[in-house]
Amino acid sequence: MRRWLRRTALLAVLALTAAGLGWWFHTPHGPWLVHDRPLAGQRVCAIGDGGWGNPASLAVGQALVTLGCDQIRYLGDLVYPDGIRDANDPLIDSRFLPPLQPALDAGIPVYLVLGNHDWKQNGNAWLEVARRHPLIHLPHFYYFEQWPDACAFSLETTWFEKWYYFHRQINWLTASQQMAQEYGCQFSLGFAHHPMFSTGSHGNAHEMINIGLKQKLVGHLDLLVGGHDHILSDEGEYQDTRQLISGSASINNDLGPASDAQHFTRATHGLVTLDFEKTETGLRVDYRFYSVLGNPQDPLITLLWQGDQNGQGIR
Repeated sequence: MRRWLRRTALLAVLALTAAGLGWWFHTPHGPWLVHDRPLAGQRVCAIGDGGWGNPASLAVGQALVTLGCDQIRYLGDLVYPDGIRDANDPLIDSRFLPPLQPALDAGIPVYLVLGNHDWKQNGNAWLEVARRHPLIHLPHFYYFEQWPDACAFSLETTWFEKWYYFHRQINWLTASQQMAQEYGCQFSLGFAHHPMFSTGSHGNAHEMINIGLKQKLVGHLDLLVGGHDHILSDEGEYQDTRQLISGSASINNDLGPASDAQHFTRATHGLVTLDFEKTETGLRVDYRFYSVLGNPQDPLITLLWQGDQNGQGIR
């Protein structure tokens, strides 16, 4: 594996990110971003399903700045109801960018994954949208990131429902997990639109994700963060993998039956923050769910629930 990594590094096309956050390696399996700064000491904020650009999403967008996020993970459904036609679609300026504008003005980078609504028209157009905005990152529909102390896998889960590029993404995930084990990864994360486990009305991941993806993540990563269900939820641990849901940046939906593992759930607008800290044994995350209500320029931000998760890396 080390020899493969060396060959890949020699053949890779490198590009310094516009935000100065690290180096993109374009490997045969997919993009790989190497961050120079450790994840310990950073606050990662996750939002999902904000695609209406409504007052609720504007309030959540302002909260990203108020809460001092160092980076933002946007978990799909970027424009409702049917995504965009192309990179010049007016819905980008009316529904996608307005909630993010306070964070972009503050210099906070945003990392995307796509949701099922983003594929209803032209999912490929989002690659060009990201290229036009230096602080918005979507190098590919799935990509891998490495920090000195952590690693993350951003996933394209709608493809699993539709069979598109099924094996290609599984091969990428397997190779990326092997790379992370070789490189060293004290805390492992997965970001995706569809959660593996959810007590929201959409429920657990669908059949093809269950068959092809869940077994590669659950029991192997420390933390999964998803959207899709328009709720805030700590779904608990499954084989030492914790599932969080932050999918309520613009709309809410009903709650489903509670599971035995679930710790917290609420159908309210808001987001989740992930604060990483170094410990004697490795890396730990303190996660907090906030409701965000009221005035988009000065929202009411309320802490609803918090917990923590110790990192084990990739198993």
